[in-house]
Amino acid sequence: MKKILLLFLLIALLSTSAALADTWAGSVAASASEEITVPSSGTLTTLDLEIGQTVTAGQVVGAIRETKVFAPVDGTVAAVHLDTGDKADGTVLEIAPVSLYTLTCTAENYAKTPENALIHSGEQIYVRCTADGTHKAVARVTTINGAAFDAETTAGELYVGETVFLYRDPAFTAASLIGKGTVTSHDTLVVSGEGVLLSLRVDVGDIVERGQWLFSTASSKDTEITVPAAGIVTAISAAEGTRVNEDQTVATVATQISLRVDVSADDALRFKRGGTWYYTRNDDPHETHYQCTVQRVLTNEADASATIVLIPEETDIPIGLGIILTDEKD
Repeated sequence: MKKILLLFLLIALLSTSAALADTWAGSVAASASEEITVPSSGTLTTLDLEIGQTVTAGQVVGAIRETKVFAPVDGTVAAVHLDTGDKADGTVLEIAPVSLYTLTCTAENYAKTPENALIHSGEQIYVRCTADGTHKAVARVTTINGAAFDAETTAGELYVGETVFLYRDPAFTAASLIGKGTVTSHDTLVVSGEGVLLSLRVDVGDIVERGQWLFSTASSKDTEITVPAAGIVTAISAAEGTRVNEDQTVATVATQISLRVDVSADDALRFKRGGTWYYTRNDDPHETHYQCTVQRVLTNEADASATIVLIPEETDIPIGLGIILTDEKD
């Protein structure tokens, strides 16, 4: 009788050992990822992300602030007063415009027509000196103050201090005469900014065109940061209130997760690509069984082991969570 009892105990122990051999401990890992980057330089004003958070493609998760400042005229950079990172509160740089002259004008002796009595800001006018007409230029009206107005030349050659006639017709017809002016030299044009100077795209001596991007400051324009692909946030690499550069990574999203289980070389023979297995989560007190599929087997001949990579049926498991893999559904 004792022999029979011992036999049953031995069988039970062997059965238990066999059952234990059919389970392996593993964890959840990221098998593919995408980076969340900022579209341009600026100050990171918001970043609504947490490690382990599930996000969707196109989801807005933050914003940066940047003000881009552009050249108001064609010209040459005459001076730069700040470096990247400095705080701007006024003049950042100066441009010597292509236009070398400013005209101080009045509607004196203009041809008496209703059209000539009205001067428009921004309109193009034609300039000829009063002495002998040999000095000519093209100008643009900049400001108007009653019967007086200012203009700046865009082409041509004049002498500082000389008196000129102003026309609407490039042929300088008497009927198109709109006024008279005095030529002065053109000062450099100040370009200002406010906030931290994020980027400076020109240097002294550079030739710039009207509308060219000169510099950027951290100011008041919000630019959204969006998620490139759905997944789980695995890392956050920037903090609100810090300066970020264009295309800088601020977070990483795991777009695909996998289960990774280390087994012996002998046990690895049991795992075939596409095979179905089951796992339980260490955070589940009910030990619910979920299905997973073998994606690949990574062998390590150095220590006669292997890593089994499996794709779980769940898509939102926390990265790093422990799991127990088994070949039994229940």
